[in-house]
Amino acid sequence: MNTEHLAIFINLAETLSFSGTAMNMGVSQSAVSQTISSMERYIGADLFYRTRKKVSLTPVGKAFYEDIRPVHHNYVDTLRQLEALNEQARDKITIGISNSPYEIFALSKSIKAYQAENPKVQFYIESHNNRDLVGLLNEGALDIVFLSQDSLSPSANVKFKPLLTGKYCAVFHQDYDFAIRGSVKHSDLDKQRVIFLSDNICTPGQYSLQKILWQKLPHLKVTSANSINAAMLSIKAGLGIGILPNFLLPDQLKDLTVVPLSGKNEVNYGTAIPERTMSTASQDFYDWLEEGKLPAMHELA
Repeated sequence: MNTEHLAIFINLAETLSFSGTAMNMGVSQSAVSQTISSMERYIGADLFYRTRKKVSLTPVGKAFYEDIRPVHHNYVDTLRQLEALNEQARDKITIGISNSPYEIFALSKSIKAYQAENPKVQFYIESHNNRDLVGLLNEGALDIVFLSQDSLSPSANVKFKPLLTGKYCAVFHQDYDFAIRGSVKHSDLDKQRVIFLSDNICTPGQYSLQKILWQKLPHLKVTSANSINAAMLSIKAGLGIGILPNFLLPDQLKDLTVVPLSGKNEVNYGTAIPERTMSTASQDFYDWLEEGKLPAMHELA
C-alpha cells in the first residue's frame, strides 16, 4: 500500500464511482478496481460494497476513510510546503563576508552584475568574524563565503576558488610621520605605532605576521583593532600604521599611503562553498565567479 493507493481510495470514498475516480485520478477504471482489491487483501476486510447500481463504504471502509483522510491531507500539504521551500532555496543565496571596505565596494558590483543575468535570485548578506565564516558555512547557515585562502584548514570540507592575489602592506595617513617609500622592511617598523587586528578576527597568515613583528621588533608600539573597519578608522585618524593585505582596503585611498611589505608575502583571496552544497543558486554563483568578475584591487608599486 502506498500514497497513490491511498489517494485512489479517498477519491473513491468521496465519489462512490469507479468511473468517476478513474477520470479524476487519470487512470483506467480497471486500475482503480485492482488498487481497491489489493488494499482490501492487505487490510483483510472489504472497504466497499459493490453492486451493479451502487457503490458504498463498508463500516471498515468508513472508519478507514475517516482516519486516513486527514493524515493523507497533511502529508500532501507538507509535501507542497517542502516543494515551495525548496523552490525558494533554489533562488536564494546567503553570503558571508568579513565586511572589509573592499568587499563592500567589489561585491556590490559583482552581485549586481550576476543579478542582472539571474533576476530571480535573491541575495542576503551577513557579516561575521573571519574565523567564524567557515564554521557557519559548514553548518549550513551560509551558502557561500568570501575570505582569504589561509583561513581554510586542510580538513575543511569546502571548495575554494581564488579570485585575487594580494600582498600585505603598510597603510598610513599621508600626514603620518613615516617617510618610507618603495617597500617596507620589518625593521622599518621598529619604534613605530602599528595597528594590529585582534587575534580572534585575523586570519592565520595575518596572525603569524603580527607575531613575527611583535617578537622581532623590541620597540614596536602596538594598538589592537577588533574589526577591519576599526583598523581603517584608526589609520585614517593618523593613529598608526596598519598592516593589512591590499584586498581589504577601500576603493578610494584618499589621504592614505599604501606601501607593500618587502619579501614574499602574497595571499590569495576568493570564495568558498561546501563540497556538497544543496543550494543550486550558490553553486551557479560560485561557477560564475572567476578572475575578472571582481573589480581590481589597489595596485602596489
